[in-house]
Amino acid sequence: MDGQELRLDEMPLPPLFKLTDGSGQEVLQDTVVGGEPAKVGALFSTRALAEEFSGNARDLGMSALSGLEPEELSGWDAIEVYAASGHGYVLVVSERGTGLFHASDIAAHAAEGTGEIPFPLYILSDERGESPLISVQTGDEVAGEETLVAALFTSTGKARAFRDRASYLGLPDLLGTIDDRDGLRRHALVAGQAGAVYAVVDPESGLSEAIPIQELTL
Repeated sequence: MDGQELRLDEMPLPPLFKLTDGSGQEVLQDTVVGGEPAKVGALFSTRALAEEFSGNARDLGMSALSGLEPEELSGWDAIEVYAASGHGYVLVVSERGTGLFHASDIAAHAAEGTGEIPFPLYILSDERGESPLISVQTGDEVAGEETLVAALFTSTGKARAFRDRASYLGLPDLLGTIDDRDGLRRHALVAGQAGAVYAVVDPESGLSEAIPIQELTL
């Protein structure tokens, strides 16, 4: 585990990855921290880091985490649940560094992040870099009211899965990336000019998780 010591405020944004056994169960390492017995879980900023760590876990003195499979935790809420599920400590591994934290501190940090927009975000775009808006029905079916929304995704897999499920929309095959709030603001400005009223992160059920597009342009 190379790199500098990670501070809690440097914890990477979701999605993060935990390690599970073949049945999908979380596995903890029994070890000693500060002279006291402790159960330690681990979170990783990328799937590749999780796989590399699990492959070297025996050499790192964490044999219980050897040979496990990464599983994505897509948002802060899932990370909060993970940290509150019986861990004493959580090891966080990212490209920037590594840190060992009290699980309660991780849970509190995740609770503060719940509701924030996780970066990077992904959009479906064409060769010109343009991302089409999606028409979503609002109100009752008789009135037939529709609203234009900008679809945003927290992972490339979710973007592709949505495109495949909504094949009737003829959405483009390429993916664009929004790395930060400035990029999101620019995207929202363009989408608003094109008629978008809302942005939806990981659209699954209409406007239930919609963000007014105007809020993203401020």
